[in-house]
Amino acid sequence: MSSETRSTVKQNKAIVQKSTIHAVGSVLHLAMHSAKEVTDLVAEMHSTITHMPSPLNKKHQANARFAPFPYRIVSGSFAFLARLSHKMTAETEFSTLPVLRTQAALNGVCGDKLEAWNSPLATPLTLRDEQGKVLDTAQWAQQPAKGHVLFLHGLCHSDLEWNQSANHRQFSQELSEQGYQRAWLRYNTGRSISANGEDLASLLEQHFTDQGSPIWLIGHSMGGLLIRSASHYAAMKNQTWLARLSHAAYLGTPHLGAPWEVAGNKLNNILNFTPYTRPLMRLGNIRSQGIRDLRESQITADQKKPALAEKVSHLLLATSWSEAHTENWIGDGIVPVSSALAQDKRGVVLSAPKLKRILLNDINHIAILDDERVYQELRKWLMDEHIEKIEQTAKTLTLS
Repeated sequence: MSSETRSTVKQNKAIVQKSTIHAVGSVLHLAMHSAKEVTDLVAEMHSTITHMPSPLNKKHQANARFAPFPYRIVSGSFAFLARLSHKMTAETEFSTLPVLRTQAALNGVCGDKLEAWNSPLATPLTLRDEQGKVLDTAQWAQQPAKGHVLFLHGLCHSDLEWNQSANHRQFSQELSEQGYQRAWLRYNTGRSISANGEDLASLLEQHFTDQGSPIWLIGHSMGGLLIRSASHYAAMKNQTWLARLSHAAYLGTPHLGAPWEVAGNKLNNILNFTPYTRPLMRLGNIRSQGIRDLRESQITADQKKPALAEKVSHLLLATSWSEAHTENWIGDGIVPVSSALAQDKRGVVLSAPKLKRILLNDINHIAILDDERVYQELRKWLMDEHIEKIEQTAKTLTLS
């Protein structure tokens, strides 16, 4: 073995060791913060039992400071160890799919807390290529193209979930061959949808002017709400990139909320009935702000319900487990058909001049990413729009 080869092997070993230390530090940092949260919860319960309030006292608020002193020592120790373990961490790019999936799930469940704790496990909002590598957004935006297509994943997922699908890869390859630049968004799905939407709008505004090829946004589940949120903030701030947004597709997006989050919130609120179970609401409230936003599909910080962008062509695609579940809350297993199509018993909730609604049966929520019929509908929708534009251009030329 040559000296150059030995040097390369040494460098690779050093990189692996450093990466392992950072990964261990990240997990320890999360574990210590979680242990502190549990300690504080038990301390609050102990404090409540010590004070013995009336079981129906709705005003009593548990306070960990009134629990025995050892709780404060233990809680403080975990806080100290969390700070100590943070010194072992650094922003680490995990490369293996199982680890990335675990990180994405953690972000979905408690991503807002990861961000508040300054955890390196919190996922920053970035654009990625089909391999999951970070894209230079400025370079991607400036590349000559027929258009720029951005795919947005859903809750507890990452950008790599799209490219696990052979049908998605084929669709993506077709776009590339036709001259479209593609990218996949990776973001912390546990943050509030409005915060992610505002950040996405700012990112697009930074790199896209009002002149140039069109932008297409295709979102799955929460990703669709992110499109609506980003469009709202772009309109509110008069951002120029919105003028280039020509197409927005929402695949299995809960426009009218997700019933399982509504049910979870009601169950958690039952714990508020008595002061003796009230501290346990902490366990229910561990679910992220992103999840809680899905209860009523909150896409703005002020909880407004903005309309769809008028000059954009919109596609609302819903699926169901089977034809039997098109009218009930089951829908695709997570999102009811009525929510995905944004129409309830009173009628249509969302409308726009150019809006198409599609329902496909026998597809569950996750399978949307890999069902051939979904991509066929996307192709048809985009082709119909293209033909319509050609016809409009021809009519204009004839009249002139």
